[in-house]
Amino acid sequence: MKKQNLFFAAIAALVFTSCDKTEIKEVEKIVYADQAGSLSLTFDARYGDSDFELNKKYPYQLTSSGGTYDLEFDFSRLRYWVSNVKLVDNDNKEHELPDSYYLVEETNEIAVPHLINGEKYPATKREEVTIKDIPSGEYKAIKFSIGVDQKYNDNIALTAGELGSLNGMGVSDGWMWFTSYKFLTLAGTIHWADGTPTSKALSWETGSNELFDGAEKTVELATPLKIDARNSGKIIFNVDVKELLSATDLPWVNNSISQRKKDLMIAVRDAFLGKSLTFKEAGSVSVEAN
Repeated sequence: MKKQNLFFAAIAALVFTSCDKTEIKEVEKIVYADQAGSLSLTFDARYGDSDFELNKKYPYQLTSSGGTYDLEFDFSRLRYWVSNVKLVDNDNKEHELPDSYYLVEETNEIAVPHLINGEKYPATKREEVTIKDIPSGEYKAIKFSIGVDQKYNDNIALTAGELGSLNGMGVSDGWMWFTSYKFLTLAGTIHWADGTPTSKALSWETGSNELFDGAEKTVELATPLKIDARNSGKIIFNVDVKELLSATDLPWVNNSISQRKKDLMIAVRDAFLGKSLTFKEAGSVSVEAN
């Protein structure tokens, strides 16, 4: 009788052990399949066919009704907000990525005049944004805006993503509308290429809730981008500063663009979205499991 009991006990233990192993494998498989992935966005600043660098003179030929003129530009600052990122899957469903506010920039040191101790925003170069916790799926398009939506633009005390009042894109950088953000800034100096000693400061800035309406860009990917625990996504854009200069055919006259020149701010926004910022490539990168 004892031997019989031992036999049944052994069989039961074997059955339960087998069930446990099967259940564990199934659970691991389900969890792994549902695990989120990541996406990197690269905004590669260029000037025509050259890499974009600060404090370097670039040629620019201006053609107008008065003739053709050779100018030179050197730049001290290029900064803009990338926000409200959305991914569009193969079923045309939009997936809005929460708190997606990213400051892309290449800038020299910026003095912060409104702070007591004379703090300075450090020289910074940032062209790549990494977004985590992307829902697993295949995505055929990406949408994002250049600027900050009204909820946060009306109250810089609110925080989300990288938004903040002391990053040199609001009151701390001399923005007249001190309760809101600059959306895009381009700064530097304009020179005559013939050596004429006269030069002018270049300061282009865009902002305001009105300009956010119409600031979204949609990019269709050549092939769907797979993102999950095993595959991270990568999308690369070119940002051609030379194309941005085409916002006006009178850069010498319109060297300063800001809040009082709404039409020119719109022209800068549209040149950036329509000409300067272009899709380069996208792909999935395999991620090894731990």
